Amino acid sequence: MPANLQGSYERVNLSAPTRTLLCVWAAGDFAQPLTRVEADWVEVFDAVCQNGLIGLTYHYLEQHGELDYPPATFRQQIQNAYRALVIRMNVLYRHIAQVMTWLTNAGIETIVVKGPALAQQIYAEPMLRSFNDLDLIVRERAWRDVHRVLTENGFVVEEDFTEPPPKLIPQLSPYEIKYWHRTTKLLVEVHYEDLYNTGLAARDVDGFWQRAQRCRLGDLVIQVPSLEDQLIHACTHLHYHGYTRLNWFSDLAMMVRDHAAQLDWERVIAIARTEEIQVGVYYSLYFLERLLNVAVPRAVLDALRPDRFRRWWHEFYLPADKVLSLRRMTRPIFSFYFLPLLNRLLPDLLVMGRRKEKLGYLMRLVLPPREWLRSYYQVSDPRLVPLHYVLHPLKLAYHYLVEIIAALLTFRRRDQWLTAPPPHRGTE
Repeated sequence: MPANLQGSYERVNLSAPTRTLLCVWAAGDFAQPLTRVEADWVEVFDAVCQNGLIGLTYHYLEQHGELDYPPATFRQQIQNAYRALVIRMNVLYRHIAQVMTWLTNAGIETIVVKGPALAQQIYAEPMLRSFNDLDLIVRERAWRDVHRVLTENGFVVEEDFTEPPPKLIPQLSPYEIKYWHRTTKLLVEVHYEDLYNTGLAARDVDGFWQRAQRCRLGDLVIQVPSLEDQLIHACTHLHYHGYTRLNWFSDLAMMVRDHAAQLDWERVIAIARTEEIQVGVYYSLYFLERLLNVAVPRAVLDALRPDRFRRWWHEFYLPADKVLSLRRMTRPIFSFYFLPLLNRLLPDLLVMGRRKEKLGYLMRLVLPPREWLRSYYQVSDPRLVPLHYVLHPLKLAYHYLVEIIAALLTFRRRDQWLTAPPPHRGTE
């Protein structure tokens, strides 16, 4: 199957007609009429694939087979792509079932999130939602067991972590560890206590597990998040990735529109407040309405709305017009970590929640625990650790200073270019 049919996590520039068509198909409302636009159908097809919308587009066109629009060549391309997708997804589901069987037989409790969970839980037909990997949430205490089961069955870990690394503060937890299978090439991403990619462990991890539901995955019964947790998880994942793919908006549309009767909005608001993740949830739902015309109750948006300070900085770093254009754009990383300074640490502190814990982390970073220093700098000789207590703050200062100088030089060059007189063309 061509790689472009599997989608991309980066935006490509789209024309206005293509954007119009994609938003109709991404909404997943097969009764919605399709606006006739003068489109570049090669661009449209590539955009459908890039945004993970092959299944939704195929089923929409099947529902409207009597129309002479879009052109027959495009319809045939989508049909061929869908057939290839079905084959790939069936193979992928078999590999996933095998992994889930191994983990279950080992007594390891898991929660399946993202692609396969969404496909089974919220879509009327699983093939409407494609995906490329298996995302699992496990308890951090099961780290060694998960690592053992996966590596014994042909998986290779991307980073050589056989056990959790030392923590700078107790609230830290790795977001994910990636495992690739040598033969099948299946990617399994194992997530731990950082449920929302905030850079910190979730405050109510136990509640997330207690609210989990069960659903079928072929012959297996798997655990998936509750509908409210699924919605919040999808919102924060979409926000973290800078709204790069429309099929993630499709997930929200299915939950908000097609499962509205089962959604407990008070619970959604309470969870978002507890975790201080209102920013990601609010903006994902706000852009959902602007892009796909699927709206949540106004009172919900009002309750999630961040303060003016956060809204101003969010607009600075992630302008609404650029998000809604679906065109290529630069974006910050809204997930807490101390490097890089300007594209991650500073935007996260200005926009996202849990600032007190993050500031405590930064204070501890100046004088970190001994085991953390040894692990971070891979110091094999314990006698060298005291030296790193001296070098560590200097290294941090160096990294920050280099970033700031590079940013200032870039700004200066840009300013000189903008204010420079037009080039001399001589006399004619």
